[in-house]
This record gives sequence, structure tokens and C-alpha cells, in this order.
Amino acid sequence: MSQALPRFLVQDVPPERTIIQHIKASSDFEAQMAQHPCAPFEGLIQLKLPDAVFAGLRDAAMQALGTFGAFGWLSSEGRDAEDAYRSLSLSYNPDLHDPGIENVHQSTLGTSVNTGREFFYGSTQKFTALKHTYFDTYGFRKHTPAARTGGLCEFLSKCGLSLVRSRLSVIYGEQGATREFATGWHRDERVFENLRVNIPLTSDAAYRMQIEPALEQPDAGSTSMREYHLQPGYAYSFNTNLPHRVYAREASNQPRVHLVLGFAPWLYYAEEDDAWAPNRHYGRINPLDLLRQGLLHPQMEFDGYAS
Repeated sequence: MSQALPRFLVQDVPPERTIIQHIKASSDFEAQMAQHPCAPFEGLIQLKLPDAVFAGLRDAAMQALGTFGAFGWLSSEGRDAEDAYRSLSLSYNPDLHDPGIENVHQSTLGTSVNTGREFFYGSTQKFTALKHTYFDTYGFRKHTPAARTGGLCEFLSKCGLSLVRSRLSVIYGEQGATREFATGWHRDERVFENLRVNIPLTSDAAYRMQIEPALEQPDAGSTSMREYHLQPGYAYSFNTNLPHRVYAREASNQPRVHLVLGFAPWLYYAEEDDAWAPNRHYGRINPLDLLRQGLLHPQMEFDGYAS
């Protein structure tokens, strides 16, 4: 049994820690994670979306992109306006202050502190404080205007988990294949902290996701690496703490538009007092099983594993 967790007010988190670091240091969160270990890579979880839900998400995404635009990744070298990979933030931190961020729809898209090669996983050594930075996932607790658009707003309102750092991302494949194998590889937090769900809205066979389940550093000659094409009409998830990337293997005139949604699987955001508190799943279920059991959204059904 887990110990009773209090509400954790955002204002009480010390500056040297992210919100989730503070919660873990002040609770049995780590001990509970150990009770629900993630198995070795089992495959890419595939969830079926009803046609009407998918159409609503696609239409809302196109409306949001037309209204708010899409932006390149921010690093200490600046923001590349011509980047073939551009995004639109769906969540934001009202307390984040970065000179490279001009509006809330850019808020989850990098930081002006790190170089472009310092995003592989948790490169925080240049930060004197972590609270309210790019790495403070639970700081991104508010929905942007884009997230409140049409079918996307309706979809998120029915999700049983609180949204954290999330974005709408586009790859413009006209530039052709991604040139360097090293481009785009990264690791995200453990699924207990950030359960990420990828929903393709438009795509074609040129766009691929690669996952490396065995090696700490991806290698082009790896025999363990897996590659997938993510099909519109489905949602996908896996243990995103493993190295992974998306890329275009050849030129395409069809942009790849995906929702990249992050959810807090064991905590919920209480907006009325700006606090995080345990939800009904805390210490009870592995986050990936939430998806397999259909507990994220009432109309998303587990459909096996992608091939």
C-alpha cells in the first residue's frame, strides 16, 4: 500500500528541483514505481480511434496550425524558422521565462540555454535552477489556446489523465531524407512521470519512427533497432525512456502531422489551488497498462502491437 500523498503546491517546490523531483523526494513515489517495473520492450502499443474522434482531432489540428503557426526547435543557437520539423505547444508553464520564447505556443519547444545536441536526455548541467525550465515537465500544466480548439479540446476533456508537456508536430518532407543518422535521437522521462501518446493525423510511408530497445547510444548497424510507420486512425505509445527518433527516409509532398501528448499517469493537476495530487491510479498500475486497459480515454481501444 502507498502512503497517503498530500497535495503539492507548485509555489512550495524549491527552485533547485523540478516539480516531479520534489514530489519524489517528499513521498514514496520511487518505491511505488519499483512495485510496477516496466518489462523489456514489448512492442509499440497500438490504440484504435473511432472515425469521428480521429476526424475531429485532424480538423482541430489543421485549424490550430492555420491560426497559431508552427515553430522550429529553440537552442542556444536560436530558433530555426526553416526547420523541416516544426511544432506548436499544447501546454505551457505560466512561470517559464526564456528570452527565446515569444508566446505560449513556443513554450515546450526547447530552451535557449542548451545547444542543439544537449537534448538527448536530461542535459541540465547548465541550469542553476530547474523549477520552471524546459525540463520541468509538470510545470507545463496549462492548456494553450491551440489545445482548446474544436475536437482536440473535446478529446482532452474526456481524457482521464492531466496533460503535461505536449505539442502538435509537423515534418515537412519536401526537403527529402534526414541526412544524418544521429539527427533527432532522444530519450524522454520514465513512463511513471510522463506517459506519452503519439497520434498521427496525416502521414505517408516516407515517415518512420525508430526505437532502440537495447543500446544506450543508437547505432546505424544495430540489429536490435525497431522501425515503424505510424498510421493515421490510431494512437501509439511505448516506454519512451528508450532512445527513439522520427525521420523522413525519402522526400514527401505530404506533411507528417502528429499530436505528441504527455500525460501524468499517477498525479492530477488541481487548478483551483495550483497543485499536484495523487490520482486513483497512484501506486496501483503500470502506466502502460492504463493504455492497454482503455483507461486514458473512453473511446480509445487497445488494438495490439504495431508491426
